[in-house]
Amino acid sequence: MISNGAEDRGQTISYSRVFEAASLPNPHNLHESGESHRVTEFMAAFHHRCKERQLPPLDALVVHVAGPRAGFPGAGYFRVNQKPDPRGGRIAPEAQIAGAHFWQTQLEECRRWGVRSRRGQV
Repeated sequence: MISNGAEDRGQTISYSRVFEAASLPNPHNLHESGESHRVTEFMAAFHHRCKERQLPPLDALVVHVAGPRAGFPGAGYFRVNQKPDPRGGRIAPEAQIAGAHFWQTQLEECRRWGVRSRRGQV
């Protein structure tokens, strides 16, 4: 993840690619088989691992490639970060803006870290 996206201007990466790199079943298949909790558990562990290793919030770079959340992280990303999900429905416009702003801030943190990492400054 670090060398295949995060260090390259904080590019986003699909859930499928992340799960494939971790030798895990495709997240779509997990959702289809009623095991969506495994996706959330893995992403939460990934989130906490980044914090433990003093890395930027690389889970912010993991997005859906299709459907109503295309180009956007899953709802679990916002739950783990205790922020409102801008695509969660039935939330106030202010909460949608706050959630989207939080995500954009984390993306920018990843981009800045990527630049410093490529320059050998991390």
